[in-house]
Amino acid sequence: MPYSPTALRAAHPIAAPREHLLAAQRFWDEFGQGSARQPGQTMLLDGYAGNRLRFATLSHTPHVFSSDHLPREHRHAALLVLQLEGESRIEQHGRRGSITPGNFGLVDLSRPFRVETGRSLIQAAYLPLAVLRDAVPRLEQVTAMPLNGHVAAAAFLRSLFRDLFDRAEEMTEAVADRLVEAMPHMLAAATAMVGDVAPPPSQLRQHHKEQVRRYVREHLADSALCAEMIGKGVGLSTSYLFELFADEDMTLMRWVRSERLARCRRELADPTLRYRSIAHIAQAWGFGDMTHFGRSFRETYGLSPRSWRQASRMDVHPSKESPSDGGVSRHVATAI
Repeated sequence: MPYSPTALRAAHPIAAPREHLLAAQRFWDEFGQGSARQPGQTMLLDGYAGNRLRFATLSHTPHVFSSDHLPREHRHAALLVLQLEGESRIEQHGRRGSITPGNFGLVDLSRPFRVETGRSLIQAAYLPLAVLRDAVPRLEQVTAMPLNGHVAAAAFLRSLFRDLFDRAEEMTEAVADRLVEAMPHMLAAATAMVGDVAPPPSQLRQHHKEQVRRYVREHLADSALCAEMIGKGVGLSTSYLFELFADEDMTLMRWVRSERLARCRRELADPTLRYRSIAHIAQAWGFGDMTHFGRSFRETYGLSPRSWRQASRMDVHPSKESPSDGGVSRHVATAI
């Protein structure tokens, strides 16, 4: 949860902060920087920040915390929150969950989210998504869902949280590495009771498509981008990816190619990039074979890359209708 850098020193100052607390303060201070939120304060009361496991006890004043400006380096993690006092409302994947005292809430930081909290006290654990997805493959089904901390499965997780925070000062990296592997499995047990609470199939399919498109657009420049890489990146099987796009006008990998071609087309027409070679532009968007690139470009836009660049300089395009990224101009009749 975000807070202003001065908030840690605004009330109840610690005369001689312990080393583990200083590291936690630095991490949670950086975590909150740039996050879109309403003005508010959070004070870190205790915590730990190692290489893989980070956790903290945080006291909040009312504020909103969203994914809009979350630093990219934090988008490969999730927050597991235990509400101690007050209430937090989590919005993610089309769900809104109210987390009350004694209950857990989970936020996937790699996907759009919004957290609104009143005056409250929470304990939060910051966990790597890669580890979490291995234990909870359908993570999107349990985010923003209140997990009852009083039932048996979640009670074990509460006990772990209690011991974790009670012994923060004694934590070592060796122990933290073991715990960061164990906690997702305890979370999986706690979420078993809500594992069958899933969005409608159509909504879930749409969400998965949005996940795939977002991942592809973030990795278009990687020439190694393939269905297997995409599947691992979003936590879906390759066979499901192909089935997911079976009702689209293009197959998944043809759509990937169309996205790359659209970006090359745009940069070839950009006068500020006139000294950048065609090969450089193509390679920058993941094309390793220039013959394949040229043929694909001509099939899609009706001109060679060189002819398109020259026409762009003279402002005599065959069609003035410029498609959005991934689109095809009107004069092209054939699909990719």
